[in-house]
Amino acid sequence: MDERADTSADDRELDALEKELAELEAKIHATRQLIQDKKDSIARSKQEVEDLKAQLQTELEQLRDLSRQVVVGEDKDDEAAIAEADQVRAEAVRAIDEYLM
Repeated sequence: MDERADTSADDRELDALEKELAELEAKIHATRQLIQDKKDSIARSKQEVEDLKAQLQTELEQLRDLSRQVVVGEDKDDEAAIAEADQVRAEAVRAIDEYLM
């Protein structure tokens, strides 16, 4: 009977160890998923930065083009061109602000 008691205790210990192993494997799986999610998030952020840089470059080029244009005519025409240039500048600043927030 003592042998059965020892086997029973060993079986319980083995069951406990297997349960602990399963829990640790589940935790490893969850941690790996969190790591992958973070890597994906970082990659998306880097791409967003590149996209914003490209957008900003395009808008700055548009602003430069507008600045080079000579507007002939009335003050109303000048004000419209200035307003358009200001709008492009404001959009660029807004894009930068959105990224930084």
